[in-house]
Amino acid sequence: MAGIYLHIPFCDTKCIYCDFYSITNHSHKNEFLSALKDEILSKSEMLKDRKFNSIFLGGGTPSLLSYAELNDLFAHLFKFYNISNDSEITIEANPGTLNNTKLKEIINLPVNRISFGVQSFIDEELKFLTRIHTANEARESIKNAMNAGFENVNLDLIFALPGQSIDNWKYNLDEALKLGTKHISAYSLIFEKGTALYTMRKKGEVNNADIELEQQMYEYTMEFLEFNGYMQYEISNYAKPGYECKHNLKYWAMEEYIAFGPSASSFIGNKRWTNVKNLTKYIQNIKTGKPVYDFIETIDKDTAVTEHIMLGLRSKGIYFDDFKQRHNIDFDKKYSKSIQTLIENSWAESDNEKLKLTRKGYAVCDEIVASLF
Repeated sequence: MAGIYLHIPFCDTKCIYCDFYSITNHSHKNEFLSALKDEILSKSEMLKDRKFNSIFLGGGTPSLLSYAELNDLFAHLFKFYNISNDSEITIEANPGTLNNTKLKEIINLPVNRISFGVQSFIDEELKFLTRIHTANEARESIKNAMNAGFENVNLDLIFALPGQSIDNWKYNLDEALKLGTKHISAYSLIFEKGTALYTMRKKGEVNNADIELEQQMYEYTMEFLEFNGYMQYEISNYAKPGYECKHNLKYWAMEEYIAFGPSASSFIGNKRWTNVKNLTKYIQNIKTGKPVYDFIETIDKDTAVTEHIMLGLRSKGIYFDDFKQRHNIDFDKKYSKSIQTLIENSWAESDNEKLKLTRKGYAVCDEIVASLF
């Protein structure tokens, strides 16, 4: 089954590290919501034969929308799309934006999963990242969400901040563990071009973390979370058994997903496209009936093979039968030398069913894909 993604671009502030399309001016929110519904309707005929079992509201900060606005969007989706009754439906939220009243409203929506952008439980680190919440507000938001009835909760953390010590990172993981969320995402800080953080580094105001320290933090994360019952099912994602993010798994398994909103990317059949990364142009194109995408490509066989290997290695592994069915290639035969190299270096494990990277392999996944495949 396929997935649905909605990109809600509004934020209270723009964090220095974020390269997702987001804006702090909310004055065109009503126009955007109307255009979003029109785009949803426009794709429904094309997708009438698809069934969907995941919906993900990302951004931006989708939790800034009111109950009425969110309810209207869900009603629109369920009216025009075949959505499974057991779908995973996620909303991203900033800690502090969901009080108890808002949580009680959201629990009455189809939403059954919340993902909090915590990033750190140390106030000084939050200030550096220009987050608008405090560590205590993050703890309270997650506790309140669980008390409101949300069982499936994720929290995001970022490591390898400039000047961050290994002890600070261990503290963040300890604090995350205490909250007992079913899912934890842990990402290393990336200096994306176009962000304020990238400019700060260019000016010499900040520097990347030491590469060996970053590696130490990552290795500790994998070991610590596995020891405490979290399964690593992707390079940066860890879950209690049965709580892997179904929607994100679609990206890594090359399953279909349709995405709506500015900058949102879709993958249907052998086509991939990305919407315009500008709210005004997005709204205008919808109103005038012009194509809303500014990039589209057809995925040829070679690209599909390469992406299958890359995405499979960074997640649950490459399943030989699935690879054969999709590409008519015996993976274990065609890449036997590469597989042997991976196993000899303890970078991967293989059985009759699949090839999967070890923790050691995860740490050098990009290099493995580039050099061996």
